[in-house]
Amino acid sequence: MRIKRIVLSLIQMVVVLWILSTITFILMKLTPGDPVNAILHVGESNVSQTTINETRAALGLNQSIFQQYIEWLSHIIRLDFGTSYQTGNPVTEEIVFYAPPTLIIAGLTIVVVMCVALPLGVLAAFHYQKPLDRVIRIVTSMTVSIPSFFLGIILIYVFATRLNILPASGLGTPFHFVLPVIAMSVGMSAYYVRLMRSTVIDLYQSREVEASRLRGMSERYIFFYDVLKPSLVPIVTILGLSIGSLIGGTVVIENLFGIPGIGQFLVDSIRARDYPVIQGVVLMIGLFVMIANFVSDVIVLWLDPIQRYHKARHIKRHQHTVDREVTL
Repeated sequence: MRIKRIVLSLIQMVVVLWILSTITFILMKLTPGDPVNAILHVGESNVSQTTINETRAALGLNQSIFQQYIEWLSHIIRLDFGTSYQTGNPVTEEIVFYAPPTLIIAGLTIVVVMCVALPLGVLAAFHYQKPLDRVIRIVTSMTVSIPSFFLGIILIYVFATRLNILPASGLGTPFHFVLPVIAMSVGMSAYYVRLMRSTVIDLYQSREVEASRLRGMSERYIFFYDVLKPSLVPIVTILGLSIGSLIGGTVVIENLFGIPGIGQFLVDSIRARDYPVIQGVVLMIGLFVMIANFVSDVIVLWLDPIQRYHKARHIKRHQHTVDREVTL
């Protein structure tokens, strides 16, 4: 049964990627502009119509949209994402080159968010309706509404321009990731602090905690097993769902801080009408998001045995019903 669920998940992943790639392909064809003009710099230099036609034929852009889609889809099935119009290199090599900074920023952002949100959320819940709780709620209410790009501008002005203690753009040292990660983490951390606080408060008022206290369990046991572990379930679930917006946020941050990551590369490719790169990057991001959601589901099932038990019961009940209908 586990193998069947894995196969179904893989089939769903392939279907979603196909739908996503098809929508991206159609949108690229409907977008105004000609990639041939961007490649040959038409308007900036004298280019003959013959050269334009030859370039369009070499790229296969003289075919009908349906023929272009079938040819592109046949290459995708073979894991061939084509060649970049801008650089002439395979799209896969370009993605492998530009993806690490983006993944590092996203990974460090998640680590910072969890290291900040979980302790502060628990601390606010332990001091419910006390001055510390009010301070944390006021600060999170202010920071959750600050856009990451606006905060990034402030960080650049303060720490790079005025104090000159951190680099404002580029890559080269670990310090180049400090400001982008802070800009990405502040608003996200505020949201998870509030979520963790409300979850811990609700769990301390639950019947499970009351039953553990009646059985004489220690507060340490109640905190770790009846409160902390179940409180991570909504955190992990929403974190898996927010991976897509996190990757999308890196597009703005990378352009703001001049980081040569997949976000900046995608923006440059959109401006140049580099269709193979755009479609390849969108597929890569979609695949990454779905893998993150799958991992978060697995972690949730590990954290919450009740869900795992109910899912197992549901599968067994469904199988028993099918067997009974077949017998009848």
